[in-house]
Amino acid sequence: MSSPIPAAGTCRVVLCRGCCCGTTDKHPDTDHRQQVDQLSAAAGVDLAVTGCLGNCERSNTIVVLPSPAGRAAGGRVTWLGRILDATLTQAVVDWIAAGGPGVADPPERLVPHVQPPGRRIAATAPADAR
Repeated sequence: MSSPIPAAGTCRVVLCRGCCCGTTDKHPDTDHRQQVDQLSAAAGVDLAVTGCLGNCERSNTIVVLPSPAGRAAGGRVTWLGRILDATLTQAVVDWIAAGGPGVADPPERLVPHVQPPGRRIAATAPADAR
């Protein structure tokens, strides 16, 4: 069964909550519940929480998929790593509010957090999907 396509202007956001992301053992100073709440309450965000994406060395990982308009404009899936505080999570929310991948460039604050896909995804995805 496939997931429904997000509404126009809505970006699907995949939040890793696997073996490292979202754990107080690895990130004791991060409010992981607040991060989920912040993303799920944001306009334009279709949040999916998932298990490990194989990106443990760069946890907490957030993956932003372009909206339909972003895809039409050539937007690509964007992986973000080390999103560990409310200000970085808000930068993700603000980017999505501005249109997200394909519509708006990531805020300067997020640029150092853009990264390649996690190991599990990279190993199975066709080269043109990365």
